[in-house]
Amino acid sequence: MSEQSTLDILLKWFDNNSIKWKKDCLSIKEKNGSFGVYASKNISKSETVVKIPKESILSTKTCGISNILDEADLEGGCPLALAVLYEIAQKENSPWYGYLQGLPERGEDLPMFWEEEEKVWFKGTSMEAPVYNDLDDIKDDYNGLIKPLLKKHSYVFKRGGTDDEDPYSFEKFVKVSTLVSSRAFEVDAFHEKALVPFADLFNHCGIKEHVHFETEFEVCGACGALEYCEHQYFEEEEESSEHKDNGEELDDPMEESEDSEDDMDTELLDLDELEKRNVDFWNTEEEKEKKDYCDMVLDRDIEKGEEVFNTYGDLTSAELLSKYGFCFENNQNDEIAISEDSISEYCIAFTAKRLKSKYPKASDKELEQMAIEKIKGRYEFFLKNEKILFPENEQEDIHPNFDNDCCNGDDHDHEHEHREEREESSDEDENIEEEGSEEESENGEHSHDANGGCCGGQEGPYRLYSISSKGFFEDRAVYLLHIMFVDEETFEKFTENIDVALQYFDELAKPSDKKRRTPNQVMLHVYKACFALADIKRAGYFENNNEWKPIQKEIEDREQ
Repeated sequence: MSEQSTLDILLKWFDNNSIKWKKDCLSIKEKNGSFGVYASKNISKSETVVKIPKESILSTKTCGISNILDEADLEGGCPLALAVLYEIAQKENSPWYGYLQGLPERGEDLPMFWEEEEKVWFKGTSMEAPVYNDLDDIKDDYNGLIKPLLKKHSYVFKRGGTDDEDPYSFEKFVKVSTLVSSRAFEVDAFHEKALVPFADLFNHCGIKEHVHFETEFEVCGACGALEYCEHQYFEEEEESSEHKDNGEELDDPMEESEDSEDDMDTELLDLDELEKRNVDFWNTEEEKEKKDYCDMVLDRDIEKGEEVFNTYGDLTSAELLSKYGFCFENNQNDEIAISEDSISEYCIAFTAKRLKSKYPKASDKELEQMAIEKIKGRYEFFLKNEKILFPENEQEDIHPNFDNDCCNGDDHDHEHEHREEREESSDEDENIEEEGSEEESENGEHSHDANGGCCGGQEGPYRLYSISSKGFFEDRAVYLLHIMFVDEETFEKFTENIDVALQYFDELAKPSDKKRRTPNQVMLHVYKACFALADIKRAGYFENNNEWKPIQKEIEDREQ
């Protein structure tokens, strides 16, 4: 089917499903094998350019197998992927056929599908895990969750004899999974993640996007109603009844017959109350008047001929490439990765040098072993309490504001930004710089567990911590460094009561009343460590002659 006929079917489907868009302002064109949205004339910001009724979105609640998915109660992206796969298998019989036929036939071209000789380029980078693990994760989901469901409901999921004939083959599931992960929007409390036709036509721009996605998230979780509904009414009645029962003594059995008429009156009053609240469960005309929409709204003015961009979020190049199959230069959200080995090696060298003044007669090897034992306990404390220090979906910025140099040497403020979107130490310590880490890298090796985890830490060859393009170390790395560098008395208090550690980091996160907060010794050690680790990372990109290291040489170094 030609791109134009595919687009014609898609546009007709939009019209048939009450998707409203400013046809005088917007046009849809083919771009690099997919579609993009362009401005046909100048448009002013704050205009709603597309309105998509929630009845037209494809979710686990609107698809033809919603009852099966509701019973299965699967988590993650699996249920939506299976819902889309089922609708694709229905072909022209699916209510979403006109929309689905416009999606890329081969799914998204993601690095996990690349040839092995291409994947090797990602060794030792933050792309290594998604490139080598994502396909395995999808395979685990398919074998563990999807196949049993296909077998249990074989009368619904009609399978073919070969993979080509089977609409529910692993290959097709992988394709749909990539489409879902790259196109789904968080719609509301009822639909959760869903495919939103038209909204997914806007391509990504990480800087100065034109539109954003708006939706009323707080809807009834049982039926998706935007307005007051029967579920909310009966929930309120149930809560009211519970409070009443808890606050009253048991009724006298002798009064039961006398109360029966009152009970009937109460029931009639309930119906009266419903009418007072304009709740009419049978008036379908009223429901039609109160449609709920997903909107695409302009954030800024756009000129005729420009492509209209959305943003998929503040994503790094690795996240864009692994999830969407593209990235671009000068991404302000970009990061580089520091391995836990780099951090531990620096901390070992730092700690060994601090111990030298306490044990002047100890050999370098003995100092190293003592340092390893010391940081091992602190690293284990960090791993054990990480979920307490970093509750899910919560991240605090613990960098205090300085008018002078900070992590990257520039003056800046530290700010981490959805209708729903959006101690005491010796003078010698102050002289410890990156040379300690360099000596450790060149001359010393420290023990790892059988799986390669650092100092008995988590399994795997290494764990990565990120540094943003502006030079900010991620909070987990900064927390870890603070735990490594606090004095023994403070660390002992941490181990005795985790609340002490939480209070310590809360204090660091508070904005100072003064323009300049005087850093204590621990802060200085943390900043020196950040500088040293950043310099070591930067040096790894260059040859001895300060020329950029050839990519093949860099890959070889990573493999070592």
